[in-house]
Amino acid sequence: MITQISLCFQHKRFLKQRSHFRFTKGLNMIIGPNGSGKSTLLRAIDKCRECARQEDGPTHYQYFNGETMNPHRAYKYFKGLPGSVIRARALFSSHGETMRDVLQSYNPLPGDCFILDEPENGHDLEWVIKIRKGLDALVEAGCQVIVASHSPIFWNKSHIIELKRGYLKHACRLMKVSLSKDCRPR
Repeated sequence: MITQISLCFQHKRFLKQRSHFRFTKGLNMIIGPNGSGKSTLLRAIDKCRECARQEDGPTHYQYFNGETMNPHRAYKYFKGLPGSVIRARALFSSHGETMRDVLQSYNPLPGDCFILDEPENGHDLEWVIKIRKGLDALVEAGCQVIVASHSPIFWNKSHIIELKRGYLKHACRLMKVSLSKDCRPR
């Protein structure tokens, strides 16, 4: 599992307010307004060899975004028989159903790190709740989950990383709710 990352020069340019991030076991939520660098941070965690990552043992990363859930591009990401099944079903399924198939077909190992970029895009409330339950199941299996999301459904009982200070408080004011003990930036 990743415990922290210090961004390289290239990624620091896009995340001007911060260059060092800490992660916990379980569900980590990256929040901030559009353009604040959520996707950039996720890509840095997944691929950048120049960023200084610290891990708690060997870590296998699985990165999912709108592109990896696109059935026309799935051949790049899903191999073998499970990949063939996912690709075939994705041709006749929604993005949410494809996400569900991916989460159900993957055999998680403790220490795996799942990185998801706005998995709520294009989903109704029922699907977002199902995706959250799938993420909770991954956490229960000993995996680490890092999600960039605008959905408050994902924020509860997660380690929140704000890319713009005060974003969570502002969002709660807009929704006219108070911050629970389980949903505070750390």
